[in-house]
Amino acid sequence: MDIEEYISANEKKLIEATSEIIKIRSVKGNPLPGMPFGEGPAKALNYALNLAKSFGLETKNLDNYAGWAQWGQGDELLGILVHLDVVPEGSGWSHPPYGGEIHHGKLYGRGALDDKGPAMAALFALKALKDAGVKFSRRVRVIFGTDEESGCECMDYYLQHDEAPTMGFSPDANYPIINGEKGILNFSFATSFDGAKANNGAELLSFKGGHRPNMVPDFAEARISGDMNEIKAAIDGAKATVPGNFEVEQQGDEIVIKSYGISAHGSTPEKGKNACMLLAKLLGKVRFAKPYSDFIEFLNDKIGLDTSGKGLGVDFKDDISGALTFNVGVIDCNEDNARVTVNIRYPIKYNGDKVIGQIRKNIPESYIIENVWDSKPHYVPENSLIVQKLKEAYEKVTGEKAYCFSIGGGTYARMFENCVAFGPVFPGKPELAHQADEYIEVEDLLKNLRIYTHVIYELIK
Repeated sequence: MDIEEYISANEKKLIEATSEIIKIRSVKGNPLPGMPFGEGPAKALNYALNLAKSFGLETKNLDNYAGWAQWGQGDELLGILVHLDVVPEGSGWSHPPYGGEIHHGKLYGRGALDDKGPAMAALFALKALKDAGVKFSRRVRVIFGTDEESGCECMDYYLQHDEAPTMGFSPDANYPIINGEKGILNFSFATSFDGAKANNGAELLSFKGGHRPNMVPDFAEARISGDMNEIKAAIDGAKATVPGNFEVEQQGDEIVIKSYGISAHGSTPEKGKNACMLLAKLLGKVRFAKPYSDFIEFLNDKIGLDTSGKGLGVDFKDDISGALTFNVGVIDCNEDNARVTVNIRYPIKYNGDKVIGQIRKNIPESYIIENVWDSKPHYVPENSLIVQKLKEAYEKVTGEKAYCFSIGGGTYARMFENCVAFGPVFPGKPELAHQADEYIEVEDLLKNLRIYTHVIYELIK
């Protein structure tokens, strides 16, 4: 049986399907009747399920929280865990973020890499084996989530209403095999400016930036009032020393400062330039009245441009997964209160309570920590069946040696026992998730199709 023949027969259709689903803006929105995460994620899920139905696969829609496409028989279930939601597009695109266009061998669009391209590749891999008439000793289920970027409520719902896989993988990170994922903490620092305000300095009217905790903000804006000449002189002097890209203009009796950074995934904040924290550093040169001066001082002294958490005493590391990373994802501040939302990836040998406890010791009494969300670390031994079969498939298709490693990024794999992350980014290729001009090379999309087909085959034969 020539499985390769069936893989090749679907290559063009895979590219077309990936382009089409990219065109759906599946950013989480306000809940609608029958659409818990808004219209976009529900539309993307139904596109995938209808496509699977056209392949003759079994499908199920779990109330637009999640869904699946399945083939095969047997008591054991191999799960391929993918998501169809995307983070907001942000700015700085040279190609339409929802165009699904191909330029110079690259398929562009939000979700091309994270995670619509891999999701379609997994679905077409299952189709290829079905069409080839391969006998399945296990059931294989592509599980589609729709809220991975905002808390994974979709998978919580799936686990409450359906069967957990016996084993599985999530094509939502890097090759070769990620058998360890750091813990993830989301929380907010909150403080109030309700007390008496001094009148001997500038007033911070607003400071806003960022879309999601797990994105490095690429834009932030502050509005301030006070002695215009003094403020302008401070900003002009600071611009020469602060490594950011700023625009400053006067609008009536206010000065508006815009900060431009570079977006990156929250798990690798060092790869971006945080527009919020660059703006905070610039504002640190302005003489603000209390309590605004205290807030800006807190941002700069306790966080700053560092991404290790050292200022808050949480620069932890271990020998399995490396160092903790710290990302300020969202700042929402007005003249009465401020909230700073943070995303932390902590090492596998630590726990969220220890991280939060250490932070509490290093923040002013006027600050509270709220909205804590903790996803515990995840680890699957290298000698497990799923890891060994993934190694075999990767080496067979690529000719490269497979190995295991840990990451700060979080995938659906961490929510299931005996599941790991596997692809789609090949070693040496850029990591473009959550960035402008996200793309997947067409050649890599097709290579992923082959890898997924072969690993499924190895696990069902």
